[in-house]
Amino acid sequence: MRLAIFCDFDDTITRVNVTDTVLERFADSRWLSIQADWLAGKLSAREVLEKQMPLLRTSPQELDALVDSIEVDPHFADFALYCAGEGHALFILSDGFDYWIEKILRRALSKHYDAVKIPVYACRLRWQGSRVAISFPYFAEGCTHGCATCKPVLFDRLKAGKGKAVVIGDGVSDLLLARRADAVLAKNGLRQFCQREGIDCYAFNDFRDVLRIISGLRS
Repeated sequence: MRLAIFCDFDDTITRVNVTDTVLERFADSRWLSIQADWLAGKLSAREVLEKQMPLLRTSPQELDALVDSIEVDPHFADFALYCAGEGHALFILSDGFDYWIEKILRRALSKHYDAVKIPVYACRLRWQGSRVAISFPYFAEGCTHGCATCKPVLFDRLKAGKGKAVVIGDGVSDLLLARRADAVLAKNGLRQFCQREGIDCYAFNDFRDVLRIISGLRS
């Protein structure tokens, strides 16, 4: 049985939320009050990024140095190679930015990066002179959830014609997928949500657990 696997990035593949880490290092303190408005439900995920990212004051060299220091789950590469070998479709869906997701994946997968080639659906970040410019190529018009990257729309489109759908995640942006998936692997806030809502899920701590669980689903 081949699976369609939808994986979050921040705090799931990485040990930290990369966007928050970048803002902590390079933005002035106004980003925290914007974050508080988002946590209070006053701003959507897209709106908060549109307000926060212009506060960055850094250079490509400084940003890349920070991104290169971000710790990745040491077992993720083994999991990605397993998926490729078994023919499972592995997708990364993220409200984070493609600029550093691709850099971090290239480092994590090393020589296997081109062979595995995981499709990434995320917000876009590019340099324009000394400032970053952001856009939202996977924001769905009419989305009522306020997603920066509309995971539910992507999930429905990408799983079509494939096997059972599996969601791996940890937080707010994965909640909408938990109700749609055939299997949910959850930690942190997503695990608490599933327990509260009576949604069956597999708890995991790292991708060693994920690989064991997915192997069990396969058999």
